[in-house]
Amino acid sequence: MRLRGRFSVRARAALGAAAAAVAAFSVATYWVGAAAYDQRLPAAEARALSEAVLLDGSLLPPEGSSVDAGPPTWDQWTLRLMRGGHQDVAYAVVLEDGSWIVYDGMDRGKSRFLPPMTTRERDDTGLVRIHLPDDIGFHFLGPEGSHRPDRTVTFLRRAEPHPGEELNAFTGRTDLSGQWVTTYVMVDPTEAKDARDRVRHILGWYLVPAGSLFVAAVAWAVTGLALRPVEAIRGRMARIGAGAFHERVPVPAARDEVAALAVTTNLTLDRLEHALDEQRRLVADAAHELRTPVAVLLGTLDVALAHPDRADWRAVAERAHADTTRLHRLTEDLLLLHRSEERPAGPGTVEWHDLVEEQLAERAFGGERRIRTGPLEPVTVPGSEPLLGRVVGNLLDNAARHAADTITVSLRAADGWAVLTVADDGPGIPAADRERVFERFVRLDGARSRTDGGAGLGLSLVRGIVEGLGGSAEAVEPAAGVGAELVVRLPLDPSDPGQPGDQRYTVTPPPAATSR
Repeated sequence: MRLRGRFSVRARAALGAAAAAVAAFSVATYWVGAAAYDQRLPAAEARALSEAVLLDGSLLPPEGSSVDAGPPTWDQWTLRLMRGGHQDVAYAVVLEDGSWIVYDGMDRGKSRFLPPMTTRERDDTGLVRIHLPDDIGFHFLGPEGSHRPDRTVTFLRRAEPHPGEELNAFTGRTDLSGQWVTTYVMVDPTEAKDARDRVRHILGWYLVPAGSLFVAAVAWAVTGLALRPVEAIRGRMARIGAGAFHERVPVPAARDEVAALAVTTNLTLDRLEHALDEQRRLVADAAHELRTPVAVLLGTLDVALAHPDRADWRAVAERAHADTTRLHRLTEDLLLLHRSEERPAGPGTVEWHDLVEEQLAERAFGGERRIRTGPLEPVTVPGSEPLLGRVVGNLLDNAARHAADTITVSLRAADGWAVLTVADDGPGIPAADRERVFERFVRLDGARSRTDGGAGLGLSLVRGIVEGLGGSAEAVEPAAGVGAELVVRLPLDPSDPGQPGDQRYTVTPPPAATSR
């Protein structure tokens, strides 16, 4: 973990590539060396077979000599072998009783570690691996030296029948009868091992370091090219962080992960810039809206204080209380608007039809007689009672402020959505302003004023709360042809088994809300 902070991405990529190259080239070096050994070893085995055949043939007396001439001397024996092309290898010729009649290149020792071939093995000329006892010395002519540390060696073994008189003549004995003679020739792997060692030396000392450095350099260069768009993004982000909020990071032409990062970054910057603009506009609008009631309140108090003997202090207190109440309502709306835009994680659920019925009942109890109810179907939606209660209340307040004689309220379910509709027969909303009425502090000319009690935040709160819950709010063309019609949609709660279509609920609108 500490190394990550000490090395750059390019350095870590180069080091990782070099380490992988060292491992790969090392394995390749070992494998190529083994392949060179395997390629040369069959030649050594073939030479051992030729030597075995030569040894078997040399046991016969030379042409023109008699078997009665006696056993050959070592020099005569060596001369026979040299005439046949003998090479200096370790060998032993073994009789059926396990005794050696001639050998060279290794000690006989006390144990019979080279057994004669059995009857079943005599037709099977081949290689055998034999571990030599510790008291046996042997040698190869070559850089291996006279005593190898590995005492498990390979012999080529073959058996040939010989008449007794030939064996007696060769050994000088008189008691030998015709029998099979086993010839052991040690396979000399010196050339094969030399080839393996040369290959591994060349590859290990030249290819592995040079190839690893080349791979590291390529990784360094390629990583630098790959990180160039990232550096461009970083530089642009630094400029944006310094105040150039309108700029965006460059998107590489290649549609790869870096391009996806750039696109996502630009989308995030778009949202941040929009949020910053909204925040600035909210602060400016809030300051403008608060300035008027504060100015009126200060003016009222200044006049009363300037002429305390002529001031009607009760009227002054009542006006100050009204202005303060308006300020309090405005600040509460601003706070609720801010909270509605935070989009709480994991909202609960609300029986929305119960909430609508409660609001209608309260207004009927308060003397509102213009409300007419359509179907109020039982629906369960995500959210909380305070927020959804504010949605219903603001819609009803807006309709009550503009309705001439009738306010129509309905709640139904359609295609997985709960649809609340509030319509009035007032002056209506022009088609060009149906989207603008949901903006903050918007009052349509002739429809609202500051003296009517509206601050221009009611419908903006409705949309903010609903969109935070995954729904929508819009002003549509009124079905009656006159007035205004506002529609709010919220997703139905899929876990509720009693959604419409299930007739277990029966909703009866409050009597007071259906009469004038």
